[in-house]
Amino acid sequence: MSTNTEARISLLERDVADLRTWSLEQSKVSVAILAALGDLQKGQEELRAEVGGLREGQEALRKDQEGLRAEVGGLREELHAEVRELRKDLYTEARSLRGEIGVVRSEVGGLRNELGGVKEELKEIRGDLGAVKRSAGNLESSMKRVEGDVAEVKAGHIELRNLVAGMIR
Repeated sequence: MSTNTEARISLLERDVADLRTWSLEQSKVSVAILAALGDLQKGQEELRAEVGGLREGQEALRKDQEGLRAEVGGLREELHAEVRELRKDLYTEARSLRGEIGVVRSEVGGLRNELGGVKEELKEIRGDLGAVKRSAGNLESSMKRVEGDVAEVKAGHIELRNLVAGMIR
């Protein structure tokens, strides 16, 4: 895997983690907002019971609630759009990585073929080495025979010299 690819993956992973953190925070904000809205509604009911003349304040709170819901909806849409974009980027990156893996596999196949050729050459060299060893053994045997023949010739020569010396005396 190239350093550039690793850096892009690391960046994407960091972005996904940031997005998840942001989403969790948004969920907490949404829960808090919804909880606050529930509290507001309870407060409104209590206020209605206590003070009937505060209906205008209640309407303002409802408008705020709708604004918050719209804001939460907008944030959710932004979150979904970012998630879709991240998925698209991840798909593109995964496709690119698959291509790189294919290239590496192809290179590995080529190396395997080369290794097979090297093994064949090594087998041939071992065969040649065996033939050389046999030839060296044959040469040693021939040399021993020649040494034996030379020893016989020397013995014959000494014997001949002794005969010639015996004739001369």
